[in-house]
Order: sequence, then C-alpha cells, then structure tokens
Amino acid sequence: MFHPLVFDNIKVVLEGAVYDRDFDGDILVTARADLIDTAVYQRLFQIDFRLPEGAAAGKREVTAQFQLRTSLADIAGELMEQPLTEHIGCTVCIHFYTYVQDVERDTNEIVRILNEIWGDRPHITQQISATLDEHRPFRWPPDIYENKITLDFHRKIDEGNIGDLRDLIDHTVVSLARLSE
Repeated sequence: MFHPLVFDNIKVVLEGAVYDRDFDGDILVTARADLIDTAVYQRLFQIDFRLPEGAAAGKREVTAQFQLRTSLADIAGELMEQPLTEHIGCTVCIHFYTYVQDVERDTNEIVRILNEIWGDRPHITQQISATLDEHRPFRWPPDIYENKITLDFHRKIDEGNIGDLRDLIDHTVVSLARLSE
C-alpha cells in the first residue's frame, strides 16, 4: 500500500486550509504550483493569494506566497526508513510581494509590522529591485521599487506541526491586511 510522504500530508492540509479561507471570502487564491525538480530531486508546492478586491480597495497591492519544500535526503530517508538528515521533514517559507517608494523608511516599517505580528520568530529578508524595460522611458532612481519579503523559519516541520498551519495562514492574512495599509 502507498504511504504518502510527510511532504504530501502537509501539502494536502496546507492547500485545504488556504482554500477554506478562499471559500470563506477572506482571501483570493491567485496561483498554485506543485513541482518536482528532477535535476536535484526536490519537491516544491506553492500557493499564492491576496486579499479580495473589496478588502484591498485603495490600499497597497500585496500578494502572499506559501512555499513548502522537501529535498532528496528527506524523501529518500523517509522511504528507506533510515534518516539521511538530522530531521526528516519540509521547510516552509512565506513570501510577500509588494512595492515600496521610500526604500529605507518603507522596509523598516515592514520589518516592524511583521515582527509585531509574528513575534520576532521568522527571519525576515527583503529583496528590492526595479524593472527596466527598453520600450518604456525610465529614469534613475525609479519612483517605485518591487519588494520581495521572505519569512524563513530556518527549521523543518513534519506531521507533528500540522496543527500550526492554520496559525501560519491566520498570521499571513493579518500580515496581508497590515502590509496593505
């Protein structure tokens, strides 16, 4: 009989919990991907969502993305029932995509808001970029920058953490609302 991997079990619960929030009208799922990288045999599930149109009207546009990832060592160790890593499981990262104008002020405010919501738990990084398009006039410095905010928990989770997934989603929805203000 087929025994699902830790990754599969967590993915099913995570996806169901996100779609429950979508069904309730709290968020709108905008994309999802379930990928296998055969070069390094890594699995990735990601689901993107944002606040519904009414909740986000007149506010900053922010999108959230949950990423669940597992590696060859985790998969092989679980299937062979011989740990090849310190702890078999998956990693979770949460990304937020938005725009900033005043890089120093806005990025500091984002860190303050997220630490207030998440309690200084995940490691927060921000990647600032600007897109140059040969077919559009561009001036430097730009008026607005793209910002990819990453919350990394720097640990693996397993089925024992499934109960925490709803809390992660709740915190993410609150973060979307606060970052949109």
